[in-house]
Amino acid sequence: MACSPLHAKTSRGCNSCARPWFTERRNIFVISRTRYSFRAAQRGPVCAKVSYRGYLGDTRFRKEPRYSKAAIDQNKEENRRHMRTVFDFERWASHRSSQRYLQHITGIPRSRIIRGLRVPLICVFIFATCVATWESYKEAHPSSWLPSSSLEATDPFNLTNFALALLLAFRLDASYSRFMEGRSIWGNIVSDSRNLIRQAQAYVDDEHSLQLLLRWTSAFSRALMWHVREECDLEAEMQGVLLPHEIQLLMNHEHHKPNFVLAVLTQVVDNLPTSEAHKLAMDASLTSFHQAVGACERMIKTPIPRSYTRHTSRFLVIWLAFLPFTLWRACHWVMVPATVLIAFLLLGVEEIGVQIEEPFGILPLENLVDIIHYNSKETVDTRHTVAEIAGQPPQPVSNSKIRHGNGTYC
Repeated sequence: MACSPLHAKTSRGCNSCARPWFTERRNIFVISRTRYSFRAAQRGPVCAKVSYRGYLGDTRFRKEPRYSKAAIDQNKEENRRHMRTVFDFERWASHRSSQRYLQHITGIPRSRIIRGLRVPLICVFIFATCVATWESYKEAHPSSWLPSSSLEATDPFNLTNFALALLLAFRLDASYSRFMEGRSIWGNIVSDSRNLIRQAQAYVDDEHSLQLLLRWTSAFSRALMWHVREECDLEAEMQGVLLPHEIQLLMNHEHHKPNFVLAVLTQVVDNLPTSEAHKLAMDASLTSFHQAVGACERMIKTPIPRSYTRHTSRFLVIWLAFLPFTLWRACHWVMVPATVLIAFLLLGVEEIGVQIEEPFGILPLENLVDIIHYNSKETVDTRHTVAEIAGQPPQPVSNSKIRHGNGTYC
């Protein structure tokens, strides 16, 4: 295994790993977190430890060219953070408001889709303007030897409209399915965390064991959030959740941190002073956690087939390139804004599909992990009140009349 490319290398070894170099040299494969493509790491000395989360260790994957830094839109990646919205009653009321049409239209200049598509739209505008200038010059100088670029036969162009519509519809539907799957995975994590703590507070009386289980249950969701996001600071997330020495132990584990947390939780549940039946019931939640980790990794490492994404983009670009030639005879110079508007509408659909294809960057995971932490803490803190209510002696039946569903009283 090779150390992270970010580690400082010296003649004696890796400063970050504090391990000597081996003499063996080989290719390793890591994941490009931006486009999920596998790339071959640069040949070099091999260190005994790995700190990069994307290491696969399997040379069966096909090597693909690495995306250059210039191909990564940092502003677009930053804007994904603003998509992590949590709805409340006020937001739902605004979402259903009849004024939403006016708000959405007037908000176009501030749209993040517009910002993300500014370069393609500028290119479409320049190309359409060039076509309009060419045709205007040709009409002003009929005797010129320059050929006309407008298309008289639009049937081939019109026949491809349905194919483009199907490609975009299927692309958006597949991306939305992945988005909802990601949300369902984290919804199940929230439910299983609540269920685990609910069972523990009912079955276990030991305060130390309960607090230990509470801390590491909250730590699991935060470790998984770190696992599926690139910009997350795990050590900062664990402040106030784990004890300082527990944070240090977790950070010293350089491999699969969610699996490490699950191993701790499994041992904690096994050591609880309760019956085996209760332990098996709580272990079912841990099994669900393990399945959630696998589902998240599957979504991160496996995008929609890239041949489909490439073909949709190529089809859309070629279709838009022929659009100015088709609209010129009917619209003349109005063709330029019309082409840009149509490009915005179609490219926007494709852009939305690309953005929601990887859901963990736009889902409000911070809110979900906070819900897990505070709900679990509340459940543990109120267990004595719950036990007091549940342990009350039966109350005498009141002599007041009770109305039944059929309208009679007793």
